[in-house]
Amino acid sequence: MSPPLPALSTTPVRHPSSCCSVSLPLISLLNTLLPTPPRLTLSIGSGHGLLEALLLHHYPTRSRSFYGVEVSAPTPVNLFLAEQNTLTVAGTWGMVDDGLLAEADGLMFVYPRQPSLARAYLEKWKGEVVVWIGPRADIEEFGPVFEKWGGGKEGKDMGAGMVDEGEGVWVYRGR
Repeated sequence: MSPPLPALSTTPVRHPSSCCSVSLPLISLLNTLLPTPPRLTLSIGSGHGLLEALLLHHYPTRSRSFYGVEVSAPTPVNLFLAEQNTLTVAGTWGMVDDGLLAEADGLMFVYPRQPSLARAYLEKWKGEVVVWIGPRADIEEFGPVFEKWGGGKEGKDMGAGMVDEGEGVWVYRGR
């Protein structure tokens, strides 16, 4: 059984089970930015699944078109996201199968560790929108990966007031 989801407020709060701070405005923003159901969104590196579970809790119409992707482990890492919304890959280099990736219109990366994994996804993917949430300091490393995919268009940081001061929510649209 999953632990209870924390109550959210309009102020960003960091929870031990989430890399990024979360708030009601962030959840609302994600619902607005990501493709509308039934179009598919994949959250790459969902970890404990708290952000993803909160999104599905507040917007249950997404439950059939949203998957969190995490590395398979002997003891599952995911604590919050429902099993039917969880996919696993073999390792930190692993990717979902090409068929599922081809179906996805949106990708979400939350505090990814390696630009190379984001690059690998984007080289195979022909989707619509990428949402990247992470430390502002990491945009120098990750931004060029997403800009290349988006045809050189810079992403727009939409996270002001929705995440902690040192974080951002960047949005990139496909060519």
